Amino acid sequence: MSRKLEKFIGDHRNEFDDMVPSGKVWESLSAEFEPKKKKGFILTNFYKWSIAAAILVTTGISIFLTQDKNKTIESAAVTTIGDTTNDISTIAPEYAVAVNQFAKQVALKQEELKALAPEQPELYRKFTTDVDQLDSSYISLKNKLGATPNREMLVEAMIQNLQLQLNVLNQQLNIIHQIKQSKSNRHEKNNDII
Repeated sequence: MSRKLEKFIGDHRNEFDDMVPSGKVWESLSAEFEPKKKKGFILTNFYKWSIAAAILVTTGISIFLTQDKNKTIESAAVTTIGDTTNDISTIAPEYAVAVNQFAKQVALKQEELKALAPEQPELYRKFTTDVDQLDSSYISLKNKLGATPNREMLVEAMIQNLQLQLNVLNQQLNIIHQIKQSKSNRHEKNNDII
């Protein structure tokens, strides 16, 4: 079959060559074969300003953090050298209110416990040893406060110690009140029997 096709084309060649393609066909063909231009990386103004703003913010934060770190180191050195009283209000003023509030509550509860001491002297002695141990821990924490670099943790430990002291004192006072109440109930029952 291929010979028949070749013969047919050969016989009718003049008829095939009489038409010329239009100019548009040649333009589209030449456009396909021309090397295409690569698009370069083009930054729009929005992206340029965004990048500039990001660099500016990053630089500002870096400067702030380095200055803040230097101030913290300087203030720690001044506090360590100048602080001999270990007063919480000068070392950690943001915690001073909470520490003072708990300390006042502990002092009030200790006074209340002392007032009840004549009624139960043996029980009072046992209770005071527990509170004295917690108080000595508190004093130890307070003495370390001026020299430690991690003040927040130490102040939080001091606050927890005061809370524990307050809880222990409340429990001790409740025990004493329960003992007093049970004695008064026994006394009332004895009076009712008589």
